[in-house]
Amino acid sequence: MSANRYIRFVELSSGLIRDSRVPLYSSKYSRKTYTQHQLLILLLLKEYLATDYRDTVELIETMDVLKDKINLDESPHFTTIQKFCQRIKSFTFTRLLNRLMKMFYDWGEKIPCTAVDSFGFTSSYASHYYS
Repeated sequence: MSANRYIRFVELSSGLIRDSRVPLYSSKYSRKTYTQHQLLILLLLKEYLATDYRDTVELIETMDVLKDKINLDESPHFTTIQKFCQRIKSFTFTRLLNRLMKMFYDWGEKIPCTAVDSFGFTSSYASHYYS
């Protein structure tokens, strides 16, 4: 995999997120360190690479070109992306991921296997027994 593939993925996903009407911040009282768009790009990149949160953050830290494309001054902690994943609506994430994968198929990109499940979207308020 070349770095061009990652850059192309980030550019495509950032355009898709801008068109999807996702607000920049979840609340007017947000800390405004990272936008929802930046965190959503990182979450989509994590799913595209099929890695965990720590490896995704390490990749972003080493590739300055990706940090520039996402407009990140500093890399977020992996728990920031994890908490964002718990906050975002699963419908929004699934819809964006499906549209993004459809665009990749239209470009002729080869994706060997794509599977979306709801394993990562458990309620953090319920006990693990009921989850």
